[in-house]
Amino acid sequence: MNKGWKSIVETRRVQELSLTDGLQLLIQAEEEERSIKRFERLRTSARFRYQASIEEIHFDAARGLNKDLITSLATCDYITKGESVLITGATGCGKSFIASALGHHACIHGKNVAYYNTQKLLM
Repeated sequence: MNKGWKSIVETRRVQELSLTDGLQLLIQAEEEERSIKRFERLRTSARFRYQASIEEIHFDAARGLNKDLITSLATCDYITKGESVLITGATGCGKSFIASALGHHACIHGKNVAYYNTQKLLM
């Protein structure tokens, strides 16, 4: 909050903010900072193999990915319903990348994620 307060003090001199507006900015800055820290904590604890995002997934016809399915998974409804997602395919087709992208997106939505490949999961 100290950073936000210093910023508001500087902004107040320039823009003559009211107390209410200044407090609103301070609260918004704190909320944003907490959200960023929570995301970073969730992302770090998930231990993803790749730093991936849904937007980086290539939907080439050769890969056989269903864009509508990935888009529906991006809503994270399967997590709230307690459903699982099983990603299968040949070696090197991007299964880990897709899993990392879905997990990363879940972290953005504030969900706890643990990334395991099959070998680690079975151990």
